[in-house]
Amino acid sequence: MRMTVRIALLTVLTTALYAAPAKFQPYEFKAQDGTVVQAELGEFEVPENRTKSASRKIAIRFVRFKSTSAKPGSPIVYLAGGPGGSGIGAAMSTRFPLFMALREFGDVIAYDQRGINLSGPKMLCTEEYLVDPAVPLERASYGAALAEAMRRCGERLTSEGVDLTGYNTVESAADLNDLRLALGAKKLTLWGISYGTHLSIAALRYHPDAIDRVILAGIEGPDDTYKLPGDQQSLMEEIARLAARDGKSPDLLGSLNKIMRELEERPKSVTLTHPVNGQSATFVFGKLDLQAAIADSLFAPDTFSGLPDLVHRLERGDWLALALRIGSERFGSAPSAMSVAMDCASGISAGRHQRIAAEAAHTILGDAISMPFPEVCSAFAMPDAGEEFRSPLRSNVPALLISGTLDGRTRPRQAEELRRTMPNATTLIIEGAGHSDPLFLSSPKIFEAMKAFLRNEPVRERYISLPPITFLPLRTVANVSDDVLARHVGTYRIDEKSTRRIVKAGSVLYATRDGGAPAALRPMSDTEFFYEGRSETVRFEKDAMTLTTADGQAYRAKRE
Repeated sequence: MRMTVRIALLTVLTTALYAAPAKFQPYEFKAQDGTVVQAELGEFEVPENRTKSASRKIAIRFVRFKSTSAKPGSPIVYLAGGPGGSGIGAAMSTRFPLFMALREFGDVIAYDQRGINLSGPKMLCTEEYLVDPAVPLERASYGAALAEAMRRCGERLTSEGVDLTGYNTVESAADLNDLRLALGAKKLTLWGISYGTHLSIAALRYHPDAIDRVILAGIEGPDDTYKLPGDQQSLMEEIARLAARDGKSPDLLGSLNKIMRELEERPKSVTLTHPVNGQSATFVFGKLDLQAAIADSLFAPDTFSGLPDLVHRLERGDWLALALRIGSERFGSAPSAMSVAMDCASGISAGRHQRIAAEAAHTILGDAISMPFPEVCSAFAMPDAGEEFRSPLRSNVPALLISGTLDGRTRPRQAEELRRTMPNATTLIIEGAGHSDPLFLSSPKIFEAMKAFLRNEPVRERYISLPPITFLPLRTVANVSDDVLARHVGTYRIDEKSTRRIVKAGSVLYATRDGGAPAALRPMSDTEFFYEGRSETVRFEKDAMTLTTADGQAYRAKRE
């Protein structure tokens, strides 16, 4: 039965008043770079579903890095994106120095949202799906296959005691208010990225007195869960302009339109052999396959820098390049139930639904970016957040809104829309930045702006320019015999800890790094190869190989 979360707000707000103090234990935190710092692992309990009086309690966990200040301000809570990202995981990775530096202003909380990593039940889905590889991709069949796998996952989680209807952004916002009470803090400073900004906006809406200020990067507004085709189009036009200026493609969009017409009229077929299990399948792909592959790549310059090269090769009949990108999308395990439940509950307004349909008819990628939504939402009977949840936020809380001009997931106009209804908001635009890390780490000026904001000082840098994007070179695939490919198969050792294993599957070589996922190698000659979709190259010799990385570093590996 569908309901609106709005009906339950009174229960949400009153339940939060009785949060117990958090429990802490010493925690040795180790970052991925090997740095070890002493921290605290915190835990508090919340109802899994505040709309149900008999709801069970779930544990929410976080890592607290104590402030280095003698007079710390409000605790700074990091909210990861996704939905489905781990705040604790983010603190271990490239943003670790930022977590440490922000201790100047208050305790820094690496927070795991409900259903993620250390918080709440494990909500990963192991149920598998398969989309018929023998026909071109279709929205309905793809969505149905994924929804069926999600339905089976949901049934399993329900049998384990999980109440899926409790996994929505309103409940997560209430968790943040409970975190504030559990910490004994008057207010929280929220530091969010992508979906973390969507959650922050809900916290500002439903718990305004709990929030001191917010730093939001890659803004996902209250009605931004479903992406706009027009936003994808504007980025594609910018990429085409930059590619033409870089000499990589005089008419990228014209070439793409020509390829898509060909795929629509005459779908292509390619046989692939799996590099791990050796099974072969023939994949038939059409226009939507290419649209989906490109839409997925519009994340950041690192992920779409190979687009001119891909189009260049597709024009010349290298259909294997597309097959290698879309083949793995036809099968696999269903995504996290938490992630799907959150997005399905946030939903979409009628007006935005109409806008997407209108824009999709006149844009090169249509609405491929939204797949598999809304079809996958049929798997769960999720409560809809309602129109109030998706309405524009109005808040006087101070905000720093960070956007990247080459971010294909959250466009700068989304930050501007939020700023219009937040009179104390300041925008920071980063020219050339994509999604995720570049919004924080691409320039030291970004952190300077964050520090000024946290000190309640004017943010002087409002526009930061990054170096121009570097596109991958346009490459031509050579016709290399199976005998030559087989000659390169083997294990190559770079040093005591690092190896590359080269295997042949069908007519394609794959490289596996230290037991990781196989990556396709494409030949430019009998001995020179490039990684499909990446800038790294490999040169084979008689008993060795040389790997050249994206930054130009060369590593020689001997065959074992």
